[in-house]
Amino acid sequence: MNYLDGLNTRQKEAAQYLEGPLLIVAGAGAGKTKTITHRIAHLIENGVPARNILAVTFTNKAATEMRERVKSLLPEGKGVPTLATFHSLGVRVLREFHEQAGLARNFTIWDRDDSMRALKQIVERLGGDIAPRSILSVISRKKGDGVSMREFLQDATSYRDRTAARAWEAYEKALKDEDALDFDDLLARTLRLLKEKTEVLSLLQNRWKYITIDEYQDTNKSQYEIERLLAGEK
Repeated sequence: MNYLDGLNTRQKEAAQYLEGPLLIVAGAGAGKTKTITHRIAHLIENGVPARNILAVTFTNKAATEMRERVKSLLPEGKGVPTLATFHSLGVRVLREFHEQAGLARNFTIWDRDDSMRALKQIVERLGGDIAPRSILSVISRKKGDGVSMREFLQDATSYRDRTAARAWEAYEKALKDEDALDFDDLLARTLRLLKEKTEVLSLLQNRWKYITIDEYQDTNKSQYEIERLLAGEK
């Protein structure tokens, strides 16, 4: 276990903790990512198959760094666990279970420019006086909070919210017409899939028995709910 030699006492304590929930709290530069990657390596060295480990972070750069760090700690042939951003995890799950999610397998993903372009056309057509950027911000925030379009429509009482709700309805139709999801859908649709399709949830719970979240405190409601469901009773 030479890979543990570079850790201090508290880092070792966290890295060697294998079963049950664990929360690591530390300031910037304290070696949280180092501790996480060494813990993943320790799990694999102690017989946990790499396929049963999921590690999630927020940026592609962080995910790549974690992947390279873990690979450098493991002997050849041990395999590498699933290391992804929340959004790339959503893409992976939605493509694998596209039928259960009601999606085309080759769905496209709109970036913010695509969303803005669609909303500008929608606002012009509806004759609203609220900026498309403002409407996109509302849609993005609600999706991040796990609020569906139908729920927002039901609760919309102010002029601003009713206008945003009408635009959101047209926006969802535009996405559907192009077999597309926007960036926030990668989380919102994944969460809906896990809530509604118990067979999918059960399969993924059995696949990923050890889940690590880097920068856990930054999760929004949808991200938290996805990981809570995947963790299940464990």
